[in-house]
Amino acid sequence: MRVELSSDAAAFVTACGGQLWVWAERPAMCCSGSPAWMRAATTAPGGKSGFVLVPDDAIDRPPTSATRPRLQLFFRGAGGTSPEVLEIAMRGRRHPKVAAYWDGCLMAMT
Repeated sequence: MRVELSSDAAAFVTACGGQLWVWAERPAMCCSGSPAWMRAATTAPGGKSGFVLVPDDAIDRPPTSATRPRLQLFFRGAGGTSPEVLEIAMRGRRHPKVAAYWDGCLMAMT
């Protein structure tokens, strides 16, 4: 898995303590076969386990940053799978949040 990290997401995560937790989560109540949605947070999600620390060399940081921000990325895929490319970016203008995309999608394409 390769991680593409935008410069604004890198700055946001670094300002929030330097840890990012990314996981795929299926809706609690829905029809069977529902896809898992990607979630991201700068604090460890309660009640979730099985996260793996992504190696630092797998994270492509933006070339515009003069220094490589130090951050730790913890990932938990859907059903033990992972995307080819995990994209980390920001979304929202009024209340910006970090977002994760599984090969460009908000859903985990397993």
